[in-house]
Amino acid sequence: MRILLLTTHLRIGGIGVYTVTLANALQGMGHVVFVASSGGELEKGLSSEIKKVRIPLGTKSIVSPMITASIYKLWGLIKEEKIEVMHAQTRVAQFTACMLTSMTKIPSVATWHGFYRPHFFRKILPCWGEITIAISRTVYEHLKNDFKRDERKIRLIFNGVDVSKFSRVYSEEEKNAIRKKYGLKGGPVIGIISRLSEEKGHLILLNAFKDLLAEIPGAQLVIVGEGRLGGPLKSKTSELGIGKNVYFFGNTLNTMEFLAIMDVFTRPSIEEGFGLGVVEAMLMGIPVVSTDVGGFKSILNHGEYGVLVEPSNSANLKEAIKKVLTNRELSERISAAARKYAASNFSADRMAKQVEGVYKEVINGSK
Repeated sequence: MRILLLTTHLRIGGIGVYTVTLANALQGMGHVVFVASSGGELEKGLSSEIKKVRIPLGTKSIVSPMITASIYKLWGLIKEEKIEVMHAQTRVAQFTACMLTSMTKIPSVATWHGFYRPHFFRKILPCWGEITIAISRTVYEHLKNDFKRDERKIRLIFNGVDVSKFSRVYSEEEKNAIRKKYGLKGGPVIGIISRLSEEKGHLILLNAFKDLLAEIPGAQLVIVGEGRLGGPLKSKTSELGIGKNVYFFGNTLNTMEFLAIMDVFTRPSIEEGFGLGVVEAMLMGIPVVSTDVGGFKSILNHGEYGVLVEPSNSANLKEAIKKVLTNRELSERISAAARKYAASNFSADRMAKQVEGVYKEVINGSK
């Protein structure tokens, strides 16, 4: 198949990682893949055989002239390269694909990566694509219940991760070298890799960590990511008096190094579409403590492969993290089972094969 993936950008984040991972897996299956975006640091992760198409789609507005310019460029590409199916990720990419489908009759697919308000423009111009992919059971229910999307047109396909990339086992010497590189000390490390925004639960984590330090004084908290909450989080850290034990790092393309030194990976989100970082931690053998929301339920199989706590409860979060840190048998059992489960259920190959099936479905339906 000749496939065009569309997204707003390829900057660090769940949608960018999804697009790059899917594109590489599809290309590895023998398909001809084009990726259209406004660019970003993740673009370098695309296979050299994938055709990269730069379009000025760096906007959140469906009435932006950037969309008109993108449509014009992609219309010519679709005709010249004989594209058979389009797959859009973000709202503006989905609107762009919808317009292109009306012009070219080439079918499109849309992936929904999270939760959105059912506002006026989304209702009158939903731009579902012929088939809408939901990345988790909760996103599936959101589409069905809040947007009244026909259930026959929704496909549940979990996000996938390049399993081979996160299968490396680091030696103790390597871990010590990484700790030294980033200025960490010898105590246990709790870590989170996520965009710094309110819904990710960082403020709850800081409160939990303050209480944890009273019982495990040598604990360290590593926060990796960037976002609008960066300043307030650093201020809160100072206010709580825990600055010597909390380390902030910006976005990184090398999440494996940070995961390698973590004793617990946590994601205390208030809401979450899927949570690729949790899968990456599982593959690296890091026990996970997360909130019982969104895609985490499916990833951790309702607590079988990690510890789930209710959202916005710092006391419960602290106790769960403490339990994993102090119970070696529990930690090792969770890690071993989670690694095996993640490799079997959340691989990029599995995701790509299921998405390929959706492409075949819409291409055959358009003929």
